[in-house]
Amino acid sequence: MTKLFRTGLTGLAILLSGAAYAADLRKIALPPAPDLPALYSWTGFYAGLQGGYAWGDSRVRIGGGFAPVSFRIGADSAFGGAHAGFNYQLGGIVLGVEGDVEALNSRSRFDGIGLSARVSQDWQGSARARLGLAFDRWMVFGTGGVSFTEYERRIFAPGAGFGERLTSARTGWNVGAGVNFAFTDHLILGAEYRYTDFGRNRFASSGAFPGLTGSQELSSHSARASVAYKF
Repeated sequence: MTKLFRTGLTGLAILLSGAAYAADLRKIALPPAPDLPALYSWTGFYAGLQGGYAWGDSRVRIGGGFAPVSFRIGADSAFGGAHAGFNYQLGGIVLGVEGDVEALNSRSRFDGIGLSARVSQDWQGSARARLGLAFDRWMVFGTGGVSFTEYERRIFAPGAGFGERLTSARTGWNVGAGVNFAFTDHLILGAEYRYTDFGRNRFASSGAFPGLTGSQELSSHSARASVAYKF
């Protein structure tokens, strides 16, 4: 009986010491969990530079008092410029606006029907809305808006030694898609494809060629790379 009583006391002592040890463990402060890195925020203003290449062709029709003729001219050209915009992020959605202006050197010519024509384009610009989907430092986006440019046409009669210069400012539309990558918190790299359409532009002689009229369908594709600084 005494042995049984002692065994019971020993077991009780072990239980009590275990409970006390568990209480001591609860009093020990566990180290805080490490903070997860914050996701990148696309919200803010940015500005940068871009460059790329545009390609396509335009159809020109000339008629009026002359034998009707239709021909295509190339619109291939390298370009470079600057852009600026603002993004606002809502969860994984990024809303933005962006504008750009670019210099290019698009030159084409046509010779025939007793006339020679030269068409040139020196600059273009756009104002666009953007809708993006963010994956931390990556963002894919679609874009679209209004485009602006000015075309110059020179028409002359090679044998007669006279000609005229016609210029026209054009407003059109554009649509495209691209991807941005935040290389650092401030440095943003980008790549984009864009289609631009200025519609059909009609023109008429200013006097050197009475009765001459024409039209030009203006559109192009372009690919561009960019680098920007986010403020």
